[in-house]
Amino acid sequence: MSVTTYDSSFSFKQNQVARLGDRAQDRVTMTAQDRVKFEQSPFMQKMKEIDDQCWRKFSDRDKKRAQKDPSFRPRDEDFEAPKAHKYDKNVNYYKVLGLDEYATNDEVKKSYRKLSLTYHPDKLSGKTQEEKDEAAQIFMEIKNAYKTLSDEPTRRQYDFDRERDYVSHEAHGKKPNEKASFDAVQALLKMAEKAKENKKLPSEIVKVPVQCRLEKFVYGGHKSVKRVRQKKDKEMDEYVDELRLFRIDVPPLCEMPFHVDFRRQGDQHDEREPDTLRFFFTAKSHPAVDRVGNDLR
Repeated sequence: MSVTTYDSSFSFKQNQVARLGDRAQDRVTMTAQDRVKFEQSPFMQKMKEIDDQCWRKFSDRDKKRAQKDPSFRPRDEDFEAPKAHKYDKNVNYYKVLGLDEYATNDEVKKSYRKLSLTYHPDKLSGKTQEEKDEAAQIFMEIKNAYKTLSDEPTRRQYDFDRERDYVSHEAHGKKPNEKASFDAVQALLKMAEKAKENKKLPSEIVKVPVQCRLEKFVYGGHKSVKRVRQKKDKEMDEYVDELRLFRIDVPPLCEMPFHVDFRRQGDQHDEREPDTLRFFFTAKSHPAVDRVGNDLR
């Protein structure tokens, strides 16, 4: 299929129309001599250079989209059409929907529907108010992304504005501004990890014997216990040793053996929740006294 291309001799005017609409026509009339000087000024030469480069990149984008989506039909009239949504060019709406920049219209719709099943206000029953507020904000981003990318003229105007912004910043040695936004790919990965965690078998109890002085069972005190556990390193995808220090209060007049649980603080496992550590405290033998009830004799 043919792909719309642009003549650099009127690309600056096209850019004005894309950015300003009807206001592009309301320009101050110049004399022929003034216009020549203006068009030959360093500023205009730089602007035209940026425009030419932008349109070349944008034309390449159209070709790549056409290769992926045979139904794609770029038109010059797209830049004069009213926007379906007042988009923010500094927000990456493709990332919001978890798509690449050459996604088809069907992929845009499919992604929107999939994300709506999770973040639409009607799907949040049983969630806390904080979770509902967070989901409402995310859904607004998803909705804005869909409004922008599902309407062809709006999408092309958005793509062009971002392309030009990138080229302009690059020409001046700067990085384009991009606002932090929802990332559908990362969110779905986290959801998958959470679902996997929820399917794990329950934690098992691991008994850890600990001895301390007899006096602690009568008068109370503190006991610190060091223990190495196996922890999953997600980047390396393997288990590594981690030294943990557990600080435990021994209450006065406690029964023997005394025990304290640290839920899911032990070794981590692929198939079940981390172990629960149960520290069992017993008294060391004392050379001079024994415990009788709540007394030492």
